[in-house]
Amino acid sequence: MDWRRARHELGFILRRLAGRRRAERELDEEIRAHLELEIQENVERGMSPEEARSAALRAFGSVALAKEESRMAWGLGSVETLWQDLKFGARVLRRSPGFTAAAVLSLALGVGANSTVFTFLNAVVLRPLPYPDPERLVVIRERPLASGDTVSVHPFNFLEWRDRARSFEALALTQSIPVNTMTPDGAEQIHGLWLTSELFRVFGVAPAAGREFAAEETVAGGPSVVILGHGFWQRRFAADPGVVGQTVVLNDKAQTVVGVMPSNFRVASLEPDVYLPMPLDRANPQSIGSRSFVCYGRLKPGVGVAAAQAEMSVIAGQLASQYPLDKGYGAAVFGLHQYLVKESRPILLLLLGVVGAVLLIACANQAGLLLTRGVGRRSELAVRAALGASRPRLVRQLVAESLLLSTIGGAAGLLLGHWGTQLLLALSKEAMTFGRVDEVRLDFHVLGFTLALSALSGLLFGLVPAWYVSRLDLQTVLKEQGRGAAGDRRHNRFRSALVIVEVALAVVLLVGAGLLLRNFSRLLQVDLGFRPEQVLTMQLFLPYPAEAKRAGIVEEILRRVEALPNVRAAGTIHFLPIGGMASKTGFRFEGRPEPEPSQSLTTEGSVVSQGYFAAMGIPLLQGRLFGPQDRAGSPRVVIINQSFLKKFFPQGDALGRRIVVQWSNEAATEVVGVVGDVRHNGLTAEPQPTVFLLNAQTPRYVTFLVIRAATDPTTLAAAVRHEVRQVDRTQAITAVKTMEQYVGESVARPRLHAILLGAFAGLAMLLAAVGLYGVVAYTVTQRTHEIGIRVALGARRGDILRMVVGQGLALALTGVALGLAGAFAGSRLLATFLYGVSTTDPLTFVSAPSLLAVVALAACYFPARRATRVDPMAALRYE
Repeated sequence: MDWRRARHELGFILRRLAGRRRAERELDEEIRAHLELEIQENVERGMSPEEARSAALRAFGSVALAKEESRMAWGLGSVETLWQDLKFGARVLRRSPGFTAAAVLSLALGVGANSTVFTFLNAVVLRPLPYPDPERLVVIRERPLASGDTVSVHPFNFLEWRDRARSFEALALTQSIPVNTMTPDGAEQIHGLWLTSELFRVFGVAPAAGREFAAEETVAGGPSVVILGHGFWQRRFAADPGVVGQTVVLNDKAQTVVGVMPSNFRVASLEPDVYLPMPLDRANPQSIGSRSFVCYGRLKPGVGVAAAQAEMSVIAGQLASQYPLDKGYGAAVFGLHQYLVKESRPILLLLLGVVGAVLLIACANQAGLLLTRGVGRRSELAVRAALGASRPRLVRQLVAESLLLSTIGGAAGLLLGHWGTQLLLALSKEAMTFGRVDEVRLDFHVLGFTLALSALSGLLFGLVPAWYVSRLDLQTVLKEQGRGAAGDRRHNRFRSALVIVEVALAVVLLVGAGLLLRNFSRLLQVDLGFRPEQVLTMQLFLPYPAEAKRAGIVEEILRRVEALPNVRAAGTIHFLPIGGMASKTGFRFEGRPEPEPSQSLTTEGSVVSQGYFAAMGIPLLQGRLFGPQDRAGSPRVVIINQSFLKKFFPQGDALGRRIVVQWSNEAATEVVGVVGDVRHNGLTAEPQPTVFLLNAQTPRYVTFLVIRAATDPTTLAAAVRHEVRQVDRTQAITAVKTMEQYVGESVARPRLHAILLGAFAGLAMLLAAVGLYGVVAYTVTQRTHEIGIRVALGARRGDILRMVVGQGLALALTGVALGLAGAFAGSRLLATFLYGVSTTDPLTFVSAPSLLAVVALAACYFPARRATRVDPMAALRYE
């Protein structure tokens, strides 16, 4: 029984092979007949025999290719069939290098832009933080009930939270501080971090060598110990494994090294050089500062952020009812990852949407190219269909060619994405737009995203034109024999729809770029309140407990610097303007009862020296500036700005009035002058009421030298550094910059936003113009016969030009209209990035589409000009 079945199957196979051979012989005869007919007709049109044969082969494909099609139709395996499709597609693309290059370049630009942005999004937003159980890490801040903003933490509240909260496995308090240390080359300022003993438990890390801080070391009067950062250990101690137990001098004080941190460890976004125990004094938390600390926590297993927030709100209410210090303040709990990416996420998501639109335009271009090429291959496809190829079989062949294009375009896009990532890293370095940029790199997630994006683009935008092209009327197509027939209207409508979509998306991106460009221009025109030109700045850190010593060092440094040649004025301030580092302080009017904490008066405060206002070019509006008579033992004085005057002295009678400022040790201070407003919180923040206290009377630890020069201020840096070291050899100078550099850095982020969106919008406009040019050029080719007849009947070149350009502009203007509607709806997404510019800015909404219309006109003009040069006789002979 088995033998009979085997004989029957063998006979079936032999008959099938014989049928294939008969089919191949019939195919040879059919193809040759078509080729001979096509060659004969080509010769009758005036072609040479060689030209006639080449044209026939281009129309129908070679006999060998058609025989491959027949073999596939007879049922070879799917893997072999796919391989045959890919080989055939590769040969087809190789024969059309211009088409292939255009399609690959268009797709590579779109994929490359998406790969670049996704690389950043993956590193900054999607990749989890490099700590054990990172979802349990939180940051806690205080929230003034009078506003929705959050502020840093007061040490007293941290101590209470640590004792009362049950949602946390551990809580830690930190503060970033400068630290002076001595090297063989002189004083150096390094990055230090004050911390409580629980910090390493919060982040789930232990020192790579040595030990953590003990609880008794993070109290006032505890041992002088330090843990070294890994980079500082390598740089300063040459990675000495025996460094634990040695001493290092920090802030002119010997500290014993008890540990070394592992490589690449960071406290959130900070990578300190040294870790110092925070000298918390529970009996006197005010002794180390006010609300200027950062609190981190690790949630207990099973506790979410919402539950921790609910508990902290209850605790904050209890503290507010018990202590006057906490009235008017709540607590806010944020997931650490969410907190770190809150500024990067909006711009990265916006850019991802932008490059997605660019990719859509590129894919629409590719679809248009594939459709145009497919229509030109209708005769070949019709022969295949006549020989038995089904419609899905034809679609599969065309989609295989599209996937080949997308694969090549994806590989080129990956390379462009790598280059784009390096360029964006360089551009964003100054702007500090994105966090965790050191983790930005090409990994398997980016590779997988790029490959998937390329394949999906090739599949989706290759399937639609393939399905359109494969709808063949065999009798009509074979009768036309590929002689430049007019093509059906359905294909033209589809191509036109693609162009309209491209133009609409380009308009949306151009409007967005225009708004950000207008925003950047507006920021450049903001009145700073001071004159930044020819001003040199540098940072000092004075780690001396005695106020008199800190004040004396500053006064001596200023005396020496003012005596230098080319120095017009010099002064100090504890935080420079436009840096966003202004400090809040409370105050009250002398003689009035102290208000409730929830109704207390607040103002921004700055501590400056004599000469500061002259050095910065800040105008005096009323009264006088600080003078030689104002010093440590003299009556306390204060200068206010114009905003303070308007808010608290609307009658303008501030001079001679006395106020009590918290920073002045609760001593009454007399208002002696009023100066112009200065933007301390950045260019986009309006000036706030501010009091200026005298450094000699309220000296700070951190201060900035501000020096106005008669010439180039950078030439003074070496001389100033020398004078500082003559006063205090342990004093290190850092952040040596001109004030113009600071101003430039303040607009670096909006400038980067404008550059990025402008570049992508320009790319979108270019791709849309190429798509429009392709449609108009193809239409001219299709209508060569019609144009020849029109010219023969007396149509003038201007008439032909207007006809062709008019049809192209109609598509462009339709896309512009749709794009304006989309831009009007989508521009609201940019509201958070704009300052002083409306999301419906009329100038932008007029100029952006006008620019695209001009580009569209140029894209239509060149093929239209070619149409005007059609020779009627040649056109009629062509048809």
